[in-house]
Amino acid sequence: MTIHVSVEKLRWYCSEILKKNKIPEEEAEIIADSLVDANVIGVESHGVTRLADYLKRLENGIIENRTNLEIVKENVTTTLYDANNGWGQYAGKIAMQNAIQKAKKNGSAIVAVRNSNHFGTTSYFTRMATEENCIGIAMSNASSLMVSWGSKEPTLGTNPLSIAVPTNEHPAILDMATSNVARGKINLAVKNNQNIPEGWAITKDGEQTTDAAEALKGFLLPLGPKGSGLAMMIDIMTGVLTGALFGKDVPRMYDDPEPQQLGHLFIVLDIASFMDMDTFKQKMDDRIKQTTNSASAEGFEQVFMPGDIEQMKREDRYEKGIPLTQAIYEELSELGTPFDLNIKDIKM
Repeated sequence: MTIHVSVEKLRWYCSEILKKNKIPEEEAEIIADSLVDANVIGVESHGVTRLADYLKRLENGIIENRTNLEIVKENVTTTLYDANNGWGQYAGKIAMQNAIQKAKKNGSAIVAVRNSNHFGTTSYFTRMATEENCIGIAMSNASSLMVSWGSKEPTLGTNPLSIAVPTNEHPAILDMATSNVARGKINLAVKNNQNIPEGWAITKDGEQTTDAAEALKGFLLPLGPKGSGLAMMIDIMTGVLTGALFGKDVPRMYDDPEPQQLGHLFIVLDIASFMDMDTFKQKMDDRIKQTTNSASAEGFEQVFMPGDIEQMKREDRYEKGIPLTQAIYEELSELGTPFDLNIKDIKM
């Protein structure tokens, strides 16, 4: 059974739950916005299903309720922040805002964060850059739950990467994990009592599995040797370079009772520093047409640019509401009940 809820009301509902759990209003609103935005673009694994997991970490004292963001080092084009075990979404937004500001003045900027936590969808931040006519790049390391290509021992995270480019219409946005699938999708499959496709994960003994519960006990598989190599490079740039934890030292979000100390990296390129903005967007129109007007292969009705499908979902869900499974709907209801928040009030 699927229940459709209002985008705006779901954002308010999640924000209220976070505030009732003593998270500052500004941070609560950013976290809620990030979670709901993931559902809006169809990335349910990083959406409101994460709220209960976040609050469990807060209750267990594994994450701070307030983010004390400190500048460790800074110059005209770079900043390194320490999030001091605060909220990844808040630290990420402040860091990206800083990168955009520096890039607008100097042509480009790189801003990093260390000692942070899970920050949601990577495209949440790169989209911010496109709104300022910049190209945004963001990446993060993650819990060591993925094996390197050819290994059965986890020494990598799924380490996501996003690149977003402004156009005359909606941004072109790539947002990908370096695994075959984000672990959150397996966690969501467990909550919804579903199996997973073969090739997503292996058991703790290194065997292929379609059992989501067994997969959670085991490890994720990389997106082939290229995904494995890309994950390694992202781990170096976000973990080693920033002074965060990296590789097999990063605690597991759902299983280890200790701070993750993740690293994030944000890169912004000011397009006007390279060419006239109108000229760039005209060239992007041509680039988009080359892709979307190309002949589709057998079995495909249309060829899309990165971000097209997510944009269609965004438009549809703002109109018709966000679909939630019964399990996630009930989980959210339980989170709101102690604070007299009625989940029925946010239904379409």
